[in-house]
Amino acid sequence: MEPITKLRKKSESQIKLFVVIFDFKLEKQKIPAFRAAVVEKVGRENVLFHNHLGEKFLYAYPLIQYKTIRQNPAIVCVDKGTEDILEFFKKTDWHLNIHGRTVETEIRHIDFDHFVCGFSPDPLHYRIRNWFALNEGNFRKFIALDDAEAKSDFLQRIMIGNILSFAKGIHWNVRKRIELVIPEIPKRRLLSFKRYQMMGFDLDFITNISLPNLIGLGKSVSRGFGTITRT
Repeated sequence: MEPITKLRKKSESQIKLFVVIFDFKLEKQKIPAFRAAVVEKVGRENVLFHNHLGEKFLYAYPLIQYKTIRQNPAIVCVDKGTEDILEFFKKTDWHLNIHGRTVETEIRHIDFDHFVCGFSPDPLHYRIRNWFALNEGNFRKFIALDDAEAKSDFLQRIMIGNILSFAKGIHWNVRKRIELVIPEIPKRRLLSFKRYQMMGFDLDFITNISLPNLIGLGKSVSRGFGTITRT
């Protein structure tokens, strides 16, 4: 892949970001139960909390995402998700029923900000954790590749696709070329997802796109997978 070069013109989109971290401990495998408890509290009529319309799954970038940050449960809201999260805070009772256990929720940290997504004149470094990069079809293609460079190129194309899915979710029409490099392919590992074991990655990547901290990329970001941080 060609090295990342400086870009003269900007193409950007300003979005709202809201992060709330709660003051109790939660294991990563219980994030789906935390998500279900929040959905139960606000009501299933609030679609952005669960991305379903009736029984049908909505194939759109999740604007409300559930995670753990330093072992504390957190909700990361993007754009319109920052408005819908108010449905939770309007409640007078913040108790959550997580796996049959009633938990009293208090806020450890809260943050609201605006972020400009756009092209950077300099390379930006990120780390992504628990990234579901490969579906069943891509998995077969990936393991059939012979060398590390081919595998890196394959994952780079998938990551660019994940970034474009995020851009579509925030109504950002990306008109320039996204440059992205994964310097090293780490050993793949198995991640637990809905009673299944699936291949995932923790890895670093470099790109010419400015992305918000703590958003997710890839599959199942609403359940805490694929969270990125700037390094």
